[in-house]
Amino acid sequence: MISIIVPIYNTARYLTTCVESILKQSLKDFELILVNDGSSDNSLSICKDYANRDKRVLVIDKKNQGVDKARFSGLSVAKGDYVTFVDSDDWIEPKMLEYMLKDIEEYHTDYTEVAMQRVLDRIGIIKRKSISPVLGLIKQPSLFNDYYLSYMGVNILSINMCGKLYRKEVLDSLHLQPSGLKMGEDLFFNLKLFPHLKSVYISDYIGYNYRFGGMTTKYNPALFSDLKFLYQKKKEIIKEYSYTQAHDFIRIEIVNVFKSDIRQQILYKYKSKEEIINQIKEELHNPLWNDIKDINDKNYINKPFPKAILQKDANYIYNFCQNEVDKDMPTYYLKRIAARVLSNYL
Repeated sequence: MISIIVPIYNTARYLTTCVESILKQSLKDFELILVNDGSSDNSLSICKDYANRDKRVLVIDKKNQGVDKARFSGLSVAKGDYVTFVDSDDWIEPKMLEYMLKDIEEYHTDYTEVAMQRVLDRIGIIKRKSISPVLGLIKQPSLFNDYYLSYMGVNILSINMCGKLYRKEVLDSLHLQPSGLKMGEDLFFNLKLFPHLKSVYISDYIGYNYRFGGMTTKYNPALFSDLKFLYQKKKEIIKEYSYTQAHDFIRIEIVNVFKSDIRQQILYKYKSKEEIINQIKEELHNPLWNDIKDINDKNYINKPFPKAILQKDANYIYNFCQNEVDKDMPTYYLKRIAARVLSNYL
């Protein structure tokens, strides 16, 4: 049996589409665990209605603690041999469970994965397929040696928890716990899980529809702090497994995250110029930036932005990001207009 876990927070608008796509699966042997994470809309009543109509549906109602803890609440009661996660504003294709189960049993893997389709508007007209560049069966030692880099800043394998069917005994054996992160919780889960996998199977079947949520319109203060936390976790993991080939990748990634954070503060006018510069000055005293000098890629380290970090030049860093924002502003406004049109008319 498969346990399907759906964390839900104020997604009543899309919830019926999500649940119906699960209940109409060609494979019928599953339980559906709907975890209402303290929604203030009518999501809970929709969940209860489905539970009253279908004995395969279980509802967990809990206070709001975020998607990560909601998933683990579902996992704690899951009775299936296999587990998959579906976000409540997404939906799955009718044969997704059937195909994933066939692959995981045929190849005896720890998880199997289907391809995703990104849906760029509210009603699912504009779609973009996203198929993994690596397909088929991947076993150890190649799985770890060649592909763990996917969670260290290199875009190879998917970092999503959705669109995958996990062997539950593997998850149970590791006693995985929620990260407490608001951003990057899928990445944290995979960082902990991946070193213990024996094999995975990746399919090109488009089985999962991921609703891509429009243009961001405000600065997210949790993003930078959570990704700095993940950077430290990656350093610990690299040391634990002697995975030294990832060092440059995580260092370059955190530099890019830093730059992106400043750009967003400027773009969304989160703080004044003086406040942002003072924040940059304070941030540059964080010991993690000492790691940048150890980047082996000398072409990269001599670029203006990482060089300014090493020189602790907060004014240059601010002006560099301001210039990039100014350059990208016309494209940004065009995207905003397009997003608004799609929102109003589709």
